[in-house]
This record gives sequence, C-alpha cells and structure tokens, in this order.
Amino acid sequence: MKRLLGACSFALVALLSLTLYGADMKTFAPGQRTYLLAHNSYPTKGQPADLLDRALSTGTPLMVEIDLCWVTNPKTGKKESMIAGNSKNITGDEPTLKSYLFEHVRPVVERALKANDKKNWPLIMVYLDIKDDTPEHLESIWALVGEYETWLTTALKTNNPARKSPLNLRPMMLFVDDARPVRGIKEEYFYNRLPVGGKLRIFGSAMLTLPPGSEGLNSNKIFEEQAKMKLEELLKEPASNYHRWWAQPHWDLMVEQAPMKSAGQWTMEKNARLKALIARAHKLGYFVSVYNLNGSEPGKGPAEDNFGSLETVTVRWQAAAKAGTDFITSDQYEEAAKVIKGGK
Repeated sequence: MKRLLGACSFALVALLSLTLYGADMKTFAPGQRTYLLAHNSYPTKGQPADLLDRALSTGTPLMVEIDLCWVTNPKTGKKESMIAGNSKNITGDEPTLKSYLFEHVRPVVERALKANDKKNWPLIMVYLDIKDDTPEHLESIWALVGEYETWLTTALKTNNPARKSPLNLRPMMLFVDDARPVRGIKEEYFYNRLPVGGKLRIFGSAMLTLPPGSEGLNSNKIFEEQAKMKLEELLKEPASNYHRWWAQPHWDLMVEQAPMKSAGQWTMEKNARLKALIARAHKLGYFVSVYNLNGSEPGKGPAEDNFGSLETVTVRWQAAAKAGTDFITSDQYEEAAKVIKGGK
C-alpha cells in the first residue's frame, strides 16, 4: 500500500509539473532555436580576462563553457574545484565556479526572476566541462550548485529513468558530458543518488556506443572510431530524464571528415551529413551541439579548430543554424552570435 501511495503521489506531482511548466517547454525543446556556445569562457594564460563578459554581451539566451579541475590550491594547501583547462601549473589565483560564474551573473538572474518572463528561459546555460571525475570533486560540485537551486532549471526524478519529467524552467541550466574522462560516473552522482521525486540540478549527455576494443584507446581515438560508425549504431538510446543532449560531436570528424585547415568548399554532401546528424539527435529527443567552429587568419585566432577565414566559417555557421543545430560552439563569440541571430 505504501508503495502504491508513493507511486500515486509521484504521478500527481509530475502531472502538476506538466500543467505548470508545459507551456514553457514549447519554446525550449530540441530543434526550436540555435544558441551560441561560447567555448572556454574563462581566463587562461595568455587569454583575455573578460571572456565571460564578452560572451554575455552577445546577448542571452546562450550557453557558456567552464572547465573545472580538482586540484590542490598551492596558496591554501587544500583541495578545491578551480576553473582551469587542466591541472598543470596551478597558481592558486584561478577562480572558482561560485565567484567567477554564479556571483558574477547574480544581477542578471535576479532581474530575470523578478520579471518572471519565462519565454527565453533558460537565459544562461552552462556546459561544465569537468576534467577530474573524482568522487570528492563531483560531490563538491553538487553541493555548490545546490546553493543556487532556485536559479536552476530542474526536473523531477521519475521512477523510470527513461521517462522524462517536464523541465521547471529557470534562468540558468547546467549540462555535463558523461563520456569523459570517466564514462558514466557523473550520472551516479548527479542522478542515480537522487531519490524518486528529487530535483535534477544538472543534465547529462547521450551515452554513445563505444567502438570495439575501446578499452585501450584514448578519447581522441575513440572519437575517430565512433565517427566511422553509422549514426543509428552510434546514437541508439532515446533521450532520458537525465541524458538530454549530445555533447560536442566533432565537426571535422563527423561532418566534413577532414581537418578544418584543409576542409575545402562546403558541399551538398557535407550538408547532408550535417543534417542527418542533427536529425538523428532530434528524433531521439536530444539537444545537440557542434564543436568547434572558428575562422581567422593565422596568428589572429585559435591555432586549432580553425577554417582559416571568417568567410569560410560563416558558411558553416549558417549551415549549422539552418540544419537546426541547438548549440554552435565557437571561440569567436561576437561573430558567431551575429550570424546565429541574423537568421538562417
């Protein structure tokens, strides 16, 4: 009887959630809108310190990427989650997620909550690129984001992981990639440990099929082998309550099948591959991003992920938007955002 009552109570909560939040979901769903994903929106050695502000200045809604490492702070001697691309050469001056992101965007979020205009929520989506999947790190992240739960887009945990519950849209939304560095461990800490009816604060990525013999391969080689698979084999399982996006398929491997520097002209064949990738993700209910599209002359932009000219990359940005890509990743925030917002 207790089990039956519990199931009925959860069903009632889910129904109320659908009633309250269902209208908002019409404007935030896979394939409905294209957003900028501002690559590595944090200060690194030799890079500008205003990257987050630059990303935000392109306008909301958008997604920003923040890398997190679990390191010993040399100034305190304590283990901390710090914003950095890797754990090498940590100085102790690296910012934290709390100071650099949450407190920095507090005015934006509080204004949005006061206005309560949900048509563009979530305004600030965040890809937390967690570089160290140690239990202590994941637990610290979960505890921190709990302090800002009222800001976050959440969903109730269902009694069946395959069954999505409606999103309770708020000004922010957090995503992670479950494929690396330790496959699947984020789901354990951010979903499995929640009780049924608990709130998801973080949403994970699609679990792509691993190629044969992947146990001995590094992540780059796995990406290369996965790119050779048929889309129906690579992405099999529909989106679930926790797994809601296909994180960063590599453009050079999955779409053009050539290094960006020698990609050549944009062709109908390439466009067909792009459209098939996006359509597959959307058919299974996933948001999808593409990684990482830049175009600038040598010495004037990123050395990697660079087509070599603004004209060449603009054609790709336009094609990705027209195909219905949800998130277009770029280091050229202003230029990419202008193209995205300029229409398809």
